[in-house]
Amino acid sequence: MAPPTSVAPRLPSRAAPRPEPSRDRRPPLRVLEPARRTKSATRSVRRWTVWVSAALVVGSLLAVVVGDALVSEGQVRLATTQSQLAAAVVTQKSYQVEVAEKAAPPVVVAQAKRQGLLATPYVVDLPQVPLDVPLPVPQTAPLPGQ
Repeated sequence: MAPPTSVAPRLPSRAAPRPEPSRDRRPPLRVLEPARRTKSATRSVRRWTVWVSAALVVGSLLAVVVGDALVSEGQVRLATTQSQLAAAVVTQKSYQVEVAEKAAPPVVVAQAKRQGLLATPYVVDLPQVPLDVPLPVPQTAPLPGQ
C-alpha cells in the first residue's frame, strides 16, 4: 500500500526585512521658535463670555437683594397696618359697648323720666302692611317756579 499523500497548506514565506533607511535620506531636524501668538478670536470670545456670565451672576444677585428688600419693606408696612387695625378694632368695640349701655331700655326710660316724659297708659299697634301688594303712585304737585 502506498503512503497517503497529504497536501499540507503552504505557509507563506516571511518577507525579507526592509533595509534600514539610510541616514542621508532624512531631512535634518531644525528647531523652530513658535510663532508669536496674536490675540486669537477664541481667546477674545472666551473672555467676553466670562465677562457676560459674571455680569449675569452679579445682576441676578442684585435683583434678589432688591426683591428681598422690597418684600421686607412690605412686611414692615403690613405689620404697622395690622397694629393700627388692632387698635381701631379695640376702639370700635369700646364704642359699641358705650352705645349698647346708653341704648339699653332701662337707661332710655330713666333718661326720659328725668326729662319729664311720661309713659302712655295705652299702646296703639299699627296694622301690618302686606309686602306683596304694590302701593299706588302718590299724587304730587310740581314745585312753584318749575
